[in-house]
Amino acid sequence: MIKNKYIITGKNINPKENISSFIKNNDFNIIMSLFSRMLKANQWRDYSFSLQKEDIIFCFYKHSFETPVYKIVYEKKSNNFNLWTTYHQNNKVRSSPSLEKTIKWIESRYLKSVD
Repeated sequence: MIKNKYIITGKNINPKENISSFIKNNDFNIIMSLFSRMLKANQWRDYSFSLQKEDIIFCFYKHSFETPVYKIVYEKKSNNFNLWTTYHQNNKVRSSPSLEKTIKWIESRYLKSVD
């Protein structure tokens, strides 16, 4: 259980850039909630997350041995601005400063029209 307001993921190696890359605890819960809904709907089966300098990458898989179906990348541009970028099968499809809008967009891809 995470008790802090932020999840600290690491620090830069360069001492001149002593900036931590982090996301809010609520953001992590929102992403895991999306995964849970897609898992229950039998759309996704696996996930992973990794760090790259100031980016946190969340990948979602239909099958564990395939490339990610969706990838959400958190990019911390500055202390006042961050960006959530969405990739579908390694193609950039959307960027937004709002995680909620990103999640709604991904979920809208899975809605099926009833005739």
